[in-house]
Formats: sequence, structure tokens, C-alpha cells
Amino acid sequence: MASQYAQNPRRGSQSPSALAARIVGDDDSGYGGSVVGGEGDHPAVAVLNPGQATDADRRLWASHVSQLHYNQNRVALGRSIAHAADTLKKFQHNNSKWPAHYPSVQRMVEAPSLARSQSSGAESAHSPPPMRRSATSQSDTASPQQPTTTSEPRLVTPQIAQEFNVLKLDLKLGALSPSELVHSLEKSSIASLLDGKISQSLKHLSALRERIDDTASKVLVTGDLNAGKSTFCNALLRKKVLPEDQQPCTSIFCEVLDARDNASVEEFHAIPIDGPAYDRNDESTYDVYPLEKLEEIVVENDRYSQVKIYVEDARSVDQSLLRNGVVDIALIDAPGLNLDSLKTTAVFARQEEIDVVVFVLSAENHFTLSAKEFIWNAAHEKAYIFIVVNRFDNIRDKARCQRLILEQVASLSPRTHQDAKELVHFVSSNAVIDGEDTAKCQEFDKLEQSLRRFVLEKRARSKLAPAKTYLLNVLEDLETLAEVNKEATSAELSKVRDELDKIAPEFEKSVKARTEVSENVDNSIDETCTTVYKHARKTITSTISRLNEKSTVKYDGLFSAYAFAEATKKAMLEKIQDSVTASEGFARTQTAQGVAQIKSMGVLHLGSEYVEKAFRPEYMFSRKKHLLSKSIKTEINAFDFFDFDKQEKVAGMSLSLTVATVAGGQMFGISSWVDGLWKATSFLGPKTTKKLILPAILIAGVAGAVFLVSDIPNAVPRKLAKKIRKELEEMDYVHSNSERITKECRKVLGFPADELRAAFHKSIEKQGTTIDEKRRTEKESEVAFKYFGGLLKDAASQKKSVMGLDLEGPAIAL
Repeated sequence: MASQYAQNPRRGSQSPSALAARIVGDDDSGYGGSVVGGEGDHPAVAVLNPGQATDADRRLWASHVSQLHYNQNRVALGRSIAHAADTLKKFQHNNSKWPAHYPSVQRMVEAPSLARSQSSGAESAHSPPPMRRSATSQSDTASPQQPTTTSEPRLVTPQIAQEFNVLKLDLKLGALSPSELVHSLEKSSIASLLDGKISQSLKHLSALRERIDDTASKVLVTGDLNAGKSTFCNALLRKKVLPEDQQPCTSIFCEVLDARDNASVEEFHAIPIDGPAYDRNDESTYDVYPLEKLEEIVVENDRYSQVKIYVEDARSVDQSLLRNGVVDIALIDAPGLNLDSLKTTAVFARQEEIDVVVFVLSAENHFTLSAKEFIWNAAHEKAYIFIVVNRFDNIRDKARCQRLILEQVASLSPRTHQDAKELVHFVSSNAVIDGEDTAKCQEFDKLEQSLRRFVLEKRARSKLAPAKTYLLNVLEDLETLAEVNKEATSAELSKVRDELDKIAPEFEKSVKARTEVSENVDNSIDETCTTVYKHARKTITSTISRLNEKSTVKYDGLFSAYAFAEATKKAMLEKIQDSVTASEGFARTQTAQGVAQIKSMGVLHLGSEYVEKAFRPEYMFSRKKHLLSKSIKTEINAFDFFDFDKQEKVAGMSLSLTVATVAGGQMFGISSWVDGLWKATSFLGPKTTKKLILPAILIAGVAGAVFLVSDIPNAVPRKLAKKIRKELEEMDYVHSNSERITKECRKVLGFPADELRAAFHKSIEKQGTTIDEKRRTEKESEVAFKYFGGLLKDAASQKKSVMGLDLEGPAIAL
């Protein structure tokens, strides 16, 4: 043994340990130490000169070369782990800025039993059914039945999505499948879940680095409840140390160590729950108990999280697992998987720090669901699992039991099934301690030797292979994610550029349309208001100019002359007010048309983004602002009943005198009073004429008075119309009312115009924001596309490098 060489230096110029130091350049012992046999002289020259080397020299040389190969692989794996961790950290950081797309997968209808594909690489990972690509990228064994899928588009095939292991977001809720549940979440939620998975993976990579650097090995003995795990451990120790019962009796982790690590004292240390980290040299971190108290502490425990059991194994180093003379071994007995959910979760978590998993199952129960789930979880890194089928002596049809269990092993762990002779054993642990059945003891001895070889001699498989397998799983997941995200970002980049090519012209068109529409709206409002102003001015002016025409007021005689004048005034003012009201009605019609025109422009250019508001034209001019009767100060006086205007008076007096002379005209035979007067004077003589002048004047005066009185129905409207026109002109009544009506019209038209401008502004602002977001997305997509392209190359390169590590090493010719 290697340890024996260290204790008994050989004769010669150079000891094998010194030679090993020269060859290996590392003080890590442990690989293949037990393959070295024999004692005697091994001078350095014998090793350096193969022609003179003995068989023992060649075996020693092979051992050291294997150790060198092991150390080289260990260092290379350490670098790969550091590189992968750095890549994962960058991916995690990038995922926080640019949430990664997670591969979508369709709902699958799986066959009742789908065989797991078998990878060709010695360290190939495996995952739960139905299928998985080989971690070495070689072709898989086809499944008996391919899953059927719907026609829904997807980013990757179900085969690729199913192979996700380390970074798989496996959620369960109701009838939804894990993949369906994942893809029902928001992208940010998926990114958050993925971030948690990456953190777990980084933690596991750190634990892997510590494990491959640690020369000791930890062996976890686990399995279903009451499968005989403690009995198996006792059989390995060849004495009853751990409590055994037909009922579950192990409720905490029991770590069995060589007593030499505890000054050769057999006892156990109980570590309190939530206590400080265990330190054997610090008794404040644990409680010390004799081995006799172990059952009491382990069976019913609520104070301690685990126990460290130090025991002596008196067997020789080539028989004992704990005292093997090569490496330190820790044998950990775990609680049953289905004891309770907390204990099961603890076992799942504990396997991350384990080098070798020994899975114990009952020959009577085979693999339960919890057993399958544990092996699938362990398969993230462990392609090889040591399987112990306990209580095999209780089975009558042993051939059938072996066949069924091996079939299950083939679907759960293909690499384990390939090496089933070394890794799958059917034993009865009870018979070993009793020593009654020699055949059963021999079967267990074969199991123990296989386990020794697996732990000690095949350390590349038991110590390094899990790290390589996990790395390949991580890198393959990263490669898949990078490929999917590269395609997704490329598609998103093309999409956003197409959208920008479409949106940018529309944005420019909208900006141009806003200017044009604003000008059109202003022109439309101006035209409408101009039309309304002109119509109002024309209508009111025309009405005022014809105030004294066609009076409808009835004249009832001289005694009702004043009432006639008042009624005439009122009628005139009402006529003016009616013209203003008519102008307002015309303004309503024109305003309604203007509003409709503005709305049509909004619908034409903005479509559904423009929200029309109801227009009620009847609410225009609801407040009377032209109270003419209160504004006109015209008072009726006596002169309003007689029209003494020069032109009209001459015409009136001529008429009255003509009437007066008509009666005398027949008498005198003349056509006018002048001619008659002249002729009368000539005919009658001056004296007679003088006598007749006064009566003629009196007659003419009476006739004039009669004429004036009779002209009151005509004189009053003329006089009042003049006075009202003059006063309205002083008030600038026509312009002020026309302006008032126009302002109301402009004000009402301003509301839809402002709404249209606001809608345009909102639409353009929205389009501008969309363009800014698209351009920002375009830049982010470009960065993400480059990043995922680099990640794809980096992951593929790292994967190729890890796959190139030949852990088993080439055969050395002796």
C-alpha cells in the first residue's frame, strides 16, 4: 500500500515516495494506492531504466503515473470550474439587465414508460425521462415512443428542453406541466427564477472545487425509509454501531469516521441544531457521548442536527473501508428519503458535498418515486451510483427481481447499468454481522471490494467524474440557453428594426400632418367666423335700414297716438332683435358644420386615437348679451308725431294747400293757389284781395294742421326709425353684435380644435416614446446578440475542453 511505503522506506538511492514527488509534483495521495503491492527494494535506477525494472517497479511506476494523470485532471477540472463559475456570474449579471429567454416547450403526451437515452461518454450526465441529448454530443439511443406535440410554435424542441438539468426551472402547480407553468409567468419572473438557479449552481461549483481539492472522500448511504441503510453501514464496519430496527430509527445524519481522527477514542459528537460550526478541537461546538448512547440520541432527536461517530476498525488496511491506508473516508448514514419533507430535502441538499452515493433499496419494494427523484437529482453530476439491493435473501424469484431492478437502473442511470457488475449488488446485510451464511458473506465481501475499488482505486470516476459531469451539464445548459437567446435576440432585433422602419415614416408623417391639420383648422375657423360676421352684419344692417317699412302697428286715432308710438318703437326693437337672433341661428349652423369638419379631420388622421365629444349647438348664445330694449335710450316726444323735415314738409304743405285750393279752384277756375291768388288779385282788385288773404291763410293753416294730424301714422315710424338708427350707430350696434356672435362661434370651434391638437400631440408623443423604446431595445438587442453569441462560443469551447479530459487515462504498458 502507498501508506506502507511511506512508513517503511525502501533501500536504495531514492525512496518511492521521493520518486513519486519527482514524478507527480503533488502531495495529493489517494489515486490507485491500493493497486501497489509487494515489498522490497525499488531503487530509482530500476524505475528510470525499464530494462532492469521488476514487476513491482512497473506497478509502482504505473501507480505514480496514474497519480500524475489524476492530479493533472484535478488541476484542469479546477480551472474549468473557475472558468465556468466566471461565465455563470457574467450570465447572471447580464440576466439582471436583459432577462434571458427560457426555452418554451409544448405540452407533451408521454408514453407510460419512456426509456432514458444512453450517452456514449463515460462521464455523460442523465436526466429524468423522457429523453436527453448526450453530454458528449453523440447520438442517443432512440426512445421506444416519441412524444406527440401540438402545433404551437416553440423556440426549441421538447427534446432539448427536457434535457435541461442544472438550470431547469421545474415548478409544479395543479394540472400545469412544469414547462407550461414556467411559461405562464412574466419574463421578469422567469429571469428571477433563473437567477436563483444560477446562484445555486455557483454555490455547487464552489463545493465541487472544494471536493476535488479535498483528498478525503465522503460516502453517503441513503435510500428509502426502512430500506436497511443502518444495517448496511454496520455490515461495512463489521459490528453494530448504528441503531437498527424494523421501524425507522435514523432521524439525523450519522457520519462515521476513523477513531484515529479522534485520538483513537471511540465516541460520538452530537452537533446542536443552529449551533456553531463543528470543530473537533473545540468542545463548545458539540456534546460528547459514549457509543452506548447513540441509539437514544439518533432515534428520537430534536436537539441535534447530526452526529460524528468515531469507531475503530481492527481489520487490515486492504479490508477496511475506513482504515484503508490511502485516503480518509467518511461514511454518512442519512435519514430515509420519505421520512418527512424536511429530512428528504436535507438529504437532497447534502448530496452536493458527497463524492460517492451508495443507494440502498429494499429488494421487496424496488425503486419508489422518492428514490427515482433522488437519483434524477443526483444525476446532475453523478453518472455512477453505487446501488445496494438489500434483503435479497427474502426474495423467492431472485432472477426476476434482478431483471426488474436492472431494467429500472438502466432507465435511471445508464452508466451505472453499463457497469452493473461493479456497481449493482444484491446482498443481505443482516447475515454479514451474524456470519451464519458463508455464501451471503462472500457476496457482501465482493460488494465491499467493489466499493473499495470505486472509492479508492477509481478515484477519477468517484472523485473527479462528478465534477466533470456537472460541468458538462452546466455548460450544455448554458450552450442551449445561449443558442436560444441568440436566436431570440436576433429575431427580436430584426423585428424591432422592421418596426422602426415602419414607425419612423409614420412618425414623420404624423408630425407633418399635425402642422397641416393645425393650419387647416385655423383656416376653417377663420373662414367660418368671417362668414358668420358678414352674414350678421348684413342681416342686422338691412333690418335697421328698413325699420319704418311695413309697420304692423295699428293706428287708432289721434287720442291713441302715443300708444301707437310706443308700440311702433317696441316693434322696431323686436325686429332688430329678431335679426340678431336669426344671425345667431345662422352662426349655430355654421359652427356645427365647422365642428363636424374638425372632427372629420381628427378621425381621418388619428382614427381610433381621436375621441369625439358631443356638440350641442343649442347651448350657444344661451345668455342674452344684446338686451336692446334696455340699451336704447330713445324717448318719445311731441316732435316724433310730426315730421318737419324740409323735403317732406314742402311736399306735405304743397299737398295741403293743393287740397285747400281744390275747393276754391273750381270756384276760381285755377289750378294752383298762386295762380288763383294772382288771378284773384287781378280780378278782384287789390282791396278785395287784401280782404280775402287772411281767410285764405286760415284755410291753408287749417288744411296744413289737418294734414299733419293725418300724417301721424307715417311720421311716427319715420321719426322713431331715424332716432333709433342714430342711437344704434352711436352704439356701433351692428359691429358689436356681429363681433359678439363671431367670438362665440370662434370660442366654440376652439374646443374641438384644441382637442384635436391635444390628440395629435398625445399621438406624436406616444409614437416618439415608442420610437425611443424601440431604439433602446434595438441597442440592447445588439448588445445581447453579441453577448449570447460570445457565450455560445465560450460555452462550446469550455465544453469541448472538459470533454477532452480523459479521466480514466490511457492504459500503461508494464
